[in-house]
Amino acid sequence: MKTGIEKQAVELRRAIGALSQRFKSSEAAIGSGKPLNPLDMQVLLFAADHPACKATELASHLGVVATTISSATDRLTRQGLLSRERPENDRRSISLSLTPAGEAYVSTLLRVQTDHCQTMLEKLSPEERGLFIQLFSKIALTEY
Repeated sequence: MKTGIEKQAVELRRAIGALSQRFKSSEAAIGSGKPLNPLDMQVLLFAADHPACKATELASHLGVVATTISSATDRLTRQGLLSRERPENDRRSISLSLTPAGEAYVSTLLRVQTDHCQTMLEKLSPEERGLFIQLFSKIALTEY
């Protein structure tokens, strides 16, 4: 027999799964080609917040190995969403930045995600919204 917290964990997993599916469905409509996978979206979001970032910074932030980042940046470069440049002051390193198409993609992605969040929050009272955001942030920002 499951304990109270075990039952709640199952309910939470289901709710997160439903939210995740809603985001995936709408995110698939962004762009003009094949939908991006979640890792590629995270690469673009990081590059948007950290222009001229290094692949090692990106891998560390996302918690993946360098070969995974290399594959992701190869895909995104081929799709015209990310550019690689060698800085003049360090010709051995490569800086990653969004292309104009990448900037447009990120802008649309953030708008779609924000619209989803607004739709979710509209279901709650102003007091519930504040509490929900506080609790959700507490969980999301906790290191495991």
